Amino acid sequence: MSQTGYRMSEPELRSVELLQGVVKSTAATLVLLTQTEIKVRVRGESKRWYEIYAKYHGHDDIFDHGGNGWNCSVNAGRRESDIVESNDYCAQLCLHANEQGLPIGDQVVSLILSLSNDIQTAMEIPLLAQFIVCKRPMLANIMIFQDTMIVTEEMAEFDPDWMDEQQEEELHHHITESQDEQWMEERYSLEDFLEEQRENDEELEAQRVALEEKKRSRDEQLTEFWNHLTDKFHDSNS
Repeated sequence: MSQTGYRMSEPELRSVELLQGVVKSTAATLVLLTQTEIKVRVRGESKRWYEIYAKYHGHDDIFDHGGNGWNCSVNAGRRESDIVESNDYCAQLCLHANEQGLPIGDQVVSLILSLSNDIQTAMEIPLLAQFIVCKRPMLANIMIFQDTMIVTEEMAEFDPDWMDEQQEEELHHHITESQDEQWMEERYSLEDFLEEQRENDEELEAQRVALEEKKRSRDEQLTEFWNHLTDKFHDSNS
């Protein structure tokens, strides 16, 4: 079944209404909504940007993993312009809704809520944590964040068809080992990121306390000044 002439079913239309309600109540932006395409942009707690794109391919299409004819993909970047322009700093995340058999609107809602709270979600999904802590220059060479590994530009361009199974396994082990060393040298951990966030929060709290103390001191001085003027007024009229 192709997407030509496709129309959303009643459950799908209701799920899209739910999606529109969630978009209005969150920081998400509904970029595109048609019978066969949905695109939503989300900014997570980590200040990273995500773009969820759903497209109807048909039930017989190889992209139909959820059994409803739709396929969802997630692009991510440290800046909104990275995902809008889909430039070199935009990477794909292999993320899917927990229940892919749900109507497409429900699936997109699930991804919106997960990515809006991306720091918390990253505690359960390592590939998301890897993206969050990845420095922007490093993203220029990364195409896809997967559960088991990261696919770089060089890996995607390399054709392993000539290798036998053992050689391919050895190459995979070598690439994974090299990636681990690179990540150890060039990235900071999720714990470091969260500690940095806590330090920023503590600094803001200290500034808030200092401002409140300054305001309290100023109020006391004003009160003392007006009390002094009042005493002088009463003394002059005694």
